[in-house]
Amino acid sequence: MRPVTASSPGGSHALAHPVTVTRRALACRSRPGDRRARLDLPVKAVRHAEATLYLECASGASGDMLAAALLALCADLDGVGSRSASGEAQAVEAPLAVEAPLAGIVRPALEAAGIDPGVAHATVVERGGLRCCRFTVDDRPGFASFAELSAAVRGSALEAALADGVAAVAERMAAAERAVHGPGGEHLHELSSLDTAVDLISVLALVSHLAPARVVALPPVLGGGTVSTAHGELPVPVPAVAALLAGLPTGGAGPAAGELTTPTGAALLSFLATEFGPLPAGRLAGLGVGGGSRENPGRPNVLRALLVEPLDRSPGHGAGLWSEDEVELLETTIDDLSAELLAEAAGQLLAAGALDVWSTPAVMKKSRPGIVLHVLARPAQRAALAEIAFRETSTFGLRVLPVRRLLLDERRATVEVEGEAVRVRLGYLGDRLVTVSPEYEDCRRAAARAGRPAKDLYDEARAAARGLV
Repeated sequence: MRPVTASSPGGSHALAHPVTVTRRALACRSRPGDRRARLDLPVKAVRHAEATLYLECASGASGDMLAAALLALCADLDGVGSRSASGEAQAVEAPLAVEAPLAGIVRPALEAAGIDPGVAHATVVERGGLRCCRFTVDDRPGFASFAELSAAVRGSALEAALADGVAAVAERMAAAERAVHGPGGEHLHELSSLDTAVDLISVLALVSHLAPARVVALPPVLGGGTVSTAHGELPVPVPAVAALLAGLPTGGAGPAAGELTTPTGAALLSFLATEFGPLPAGRLAGLGVGGGSRENPGRPNVLRALLVEPLDRSPGHGAGLWSEDEVELLETTIDDLSAELLAEAAGQLLAAGALDVWSTPAVMKKSRPGIVLHVLARPAQRAALAEIAFRETSTFGLRVLPVRRLLLDERRATVEVEGEAVRVRLGYLGDRLVTVSPEYEDCRRAAARAGRPAKDLYDEARAAARGLV
């Protein structure tokens, strides 16, 4: 099956090869006078540079199955999952295997969002003879509408990027319900229970922790027959799922009757995945198996989450001080496109998974000033990025050059400055910290709230990050 590039926005996160990092407990901190405290995230290894998070939805997708598979994957990456004698990754073997990511990632995120963290549970079940993680949520009252959920997370102590992601998925679900049921349809009956909100927060918190370069999904199987809903008996896929997956590939009905892909699962897939297709080639770094709520005949009712490292990354020649990989540089010279349209093209290229996009000034034919647009990408991304460049710019051709990169061991931390969470990139040459780079936008936001120069908060964030290691 040929991978399909999704038009919906996806996560773009960097990862690096496995490293050991001291972790601090997650805590919610604030400074006096702040209306909104921020979740202070732990030091986090960027564990697999340019790794792909692959979601295998052969039995459909739901919020609880995604959360369960990601919990099991995090446990496997932390070394508490099990492997068979042949080395093949297996499902979680004991409840304690997923307790660490449940306690260290999911429950702190729920608490920061103002939800009782004790409502979320992870257990071990069997589906089709496979042991897997099952994620459940206590039956508690939920939110009245998606707008109420979005406002609640954005006004909570949840980290801003995570809160925005939860709100974005909720707004997708609201838009789908409005399209199907008309104005006011976003008062979805699913929200009368808390599990939809918990699933959204949990899944996005776990993906944020994993920080993959991209998310690819197997086209989800949808199920068949009919399902009972608050609107009566509806055909599968229900209208909201069809609206959320419009324009995206699916796996058809599948062998089992009933609803296999739920609105929550469809919304998360359409938000997270930048491609739909088969498992990409690479080294399997970790695997997690999440189980659904019931047994299905003919196929285990599980969703698998796999973290795949690219094959072209190899140890460098710096005595283990850095690693190397092979990428491509797409270039074109342009002299007849406005700065606004160039910026739009660059934004679309980055959103589609380009490793970097930049421009340099050039003198063109007839001594006209122009620019060279540079796009750094993996070879597998060439076709999708070339299509964007041809569609969004005025170029008639692209140069494709092979490029070899030398890469520091990169890790991530989040520190608190003036009550605001500031993300920081840490670069290690062997065991020595050589580069500390705070995210400027985080420093700018903190400076604006505190009424202080951004450069001062930048320096404070660097000092705070150095103090963590």
